Amino acid sequence: MSRETIASPSAARLRRPAFSIGLADRFSGSWRSVLVVYLASRLFSTSVLFAVYEVAKLAGATFITPGSDRSFLDFTSSWDADRYRTIALHGYPSTLPTDATGEVLPNEWAFLPVFPYLCHLLMVATGMDFVVAAPLLATVFGAAAAVVLHRLLVTKVGRTGALWAVLLFCFGPMAFVMSVGYAESLFLLLMFGGLLAMQRRNYPLVAAAGIVASFVRPGALALALALGIHLIVRWHTERERPGARTAATSAASTTTSSSSSSTATGHGAAGAGAPSASTPRSPGDAGTRRIAGIGSAPPALVLAARTTFRRAWAGLREFVVGGRMPKRELTTIVVAGLSMAAAGLAWPVVAHVVTGQSDAYLETEMAWWVDYVGRPAFVPLTPWFLLAGRWLGIGGIVLVLAIIASFTFWVTRRSTLRLGHELVAFTAGFFAYLVAVFLPQQSLFRLLMPLSPLLGTPAISSRPWVRRTMLLGGAALQPVAVVFVFLFTAP
Repeated sequence: MSRETIASPSAARLRRPAFSIGLADRFSGSWRSVLVVYLASRLFSTSVLFAVYEVAKLAGATFITPGSDRSFLDFTSSWDADRYRTIALHGYPSTLPTDATGEVLPNEWAFLPVFPYLCHLLMVATGMDFVVAAPLLATVFGAAAAVVLHRLLVTKVGRTGALWAVLLFCFGPMAFVMSVGYAESLFLLLMFGGLLAMQRRNYPLVAAAGIVASFVRPGALALALALGIHLIVRWHTERERPGARTAATSAASTTTSSSSSSTATGHGAAGAGAPSASTPRSPGDAGTRRIAGIGSAPPALVLAARTTFRRAWAGLREFVVGGRMPKRELTTIVVAGLSMAAAGLAWPVVAHVVTGQSDAYLETEMAWWVDYVGRPAFVPLTPWFLLAGRWLGIGGIVLVLAIIASFTFWVTRRSTLRLGHELVAFTAGFFAYLVAVFLPQQSLFRLLMPLSPLLGTPAISSRPWVRRTMLLGGAALQPVAVVFVFLFTAP
């Protein structure tokens, strides 16, 4: 047996026991397997949360959210979940709270309404308390998000790669947020669902997911951006088949050539029977032709210039005009993108209408900046540099540039591009959103969860030592993250 045969994947597969092959295929091939992985991860995350809660109570630790030490369910409904509880029970304030100097304080307008209102509906329908309804909904939405993530990746990286991406997603350092009363699970489900619908060209479903997500968490505009990139890619790749045009062009060329030959023959016969009436050319003009503004040039140069110009013009027109997409589909994509963009920008308008203050949403968001950078004027694309420069000086600026460069390098690798332009455009757009408007704090780590499709890139999922290290590392960091964000600062 040759060395190539031994080294081939098929030969390696043949060397594996038959029961091992069947078990691997069965485990990685269905949505039930994904749910098994998710259930195991929820048991792990819930155990971590419960252990931290019990140890903190025994140690007499201070629970910063009032009442979160009453029970484990109150603990899992603290911090942001406590804001969602206020919205579910009382709605949004019509007047912004302010301090003694008139500066806006943190308030519920920073939290979007879909998740707390769904909790309210479940509470009314079943009589549940919020501390039960919110974690329950988050857990269910998380399960659906895991299944959709698997389907999103399975056609790009195969069943094994998709399942490993789900494992890393479910056991990541911040995966415990899918077991507490936070809106991340619902947002992830809508984003992954919108991307899957985009892959399948179900654009009304893309619009529905994007519009609803715009009122779950900020950042849904990244889905609209991905749809725009998707439109450009389709516009310039799905061109009309050139067969008919080639045949027509060939026929026209043949007709023109025949006509030219006939004309030349007639002129030749006339020339043989009678002297030419044309004015004789001087030797210096032989083989040349006048070009306006240039002088004289050989006929071959004129023909080459004309050909080059026509080709350039045809290429430019083809780029601008694009391919032959069905008008109904083109209209659907444009309407879906504009609808998502409008929804993504609507919440500040809602806050303005209800409170009567035009900058209500912006001032509310920036109230969370005070402890880190004070109250500077908001300038897009500056928050990361502002925080890094404030705390780390020039080294912090260099660090931010390095992070942006590293992410750009990662998403443009050939391995990452295998995920498809929809996923690459979405993850790049969402990261750009975070850099543009978000002040990096401890909550940045959970806000990075929409980038989870990148876990399916073959650079991770096809390398056993990388994926195993990331899986063990994520599980080991989860208790650290829970202790840090629940007992010391907001998650």
